[in-house]
Amino acid sequence: MNRSNLSKLTLGSRNRGGFSLIEVVLAIGIFLVTVLALLGLLGPTLQSVDEVEKTDEIASVVNTVNAFLQSSPDIAVAGQSKFETIYTAVEGDDHATIFVFRSFVGSSTDVELKIGFIGETGATLNAADFANTAGPVYRVVLTASSVTPIDQLNESDGDGDGSPDRNNDGIFTLANPVANYPEGYFAMEVRIFALESDMVEARSGLLSGKTPTALKDLEPLFTYNTAVVR
Repeated sequence: MNRSNLSKLTLGSRNRGGFSLIEVVLAIGIFLVTVLALLGLLGPTLQSVDEVEKTDEIASVVNTVNAFLQSSPDIAVAGQSKFETIYTAVEGDDHATIFVFRSFVGSSTDVELKIGFIGETGATLNAADFANTAGPVYRVVLTASSVTPIDQLNESDGDGDGSPDRNNDGIFTLANPVANYPEGYFAMEVRIFALESDMVEARSGLLSGKTPTALKDLEPLFTYNTAVVR
């Protein structure tokens, strides 16, 4: 092989070896654009997952509260029926408070669901129940519902039109004790809260039932209506 042919072979080899600087820069640019696009999609995806989890959790709380109000054998006290006890609890202070949360079982990693009233009925929680809370503590506030017969609700605005309305705390209040309540059902508005202060207080002892006044400016996670029958 002469020198001319050797030079042509060497030149050809150089032409075939590696990428040019422009090609490398373009490849890196395309890669970075792809990564940025994926990162842009990651945020909304994680947010959607978080929203689905919160929705499922709230649905679980709603189901737990409804089952508790309808089926718990421990609510009724002092010879009353469950209906009478729940009505009296709500009518007495214009509201009743239920807590729903998960708790570690003793020193194990097993978790159990706890639910109960605060100082209202036979199905009450005590300080020991809050000692090992695991996760959010849901405060469930029961008040009279707007679908309650109008003659059984207070007219809070004093305009004399005979139409019940929400008071300054944003709730309806009952006008009569259970003995003067003729209906076969008691409808309630249920508001669910997850307060940071409740989670802190739960680890130090029994939580208190905050008044409607203390909660009136707070946005509940969810609000719905339910009822118990005689």
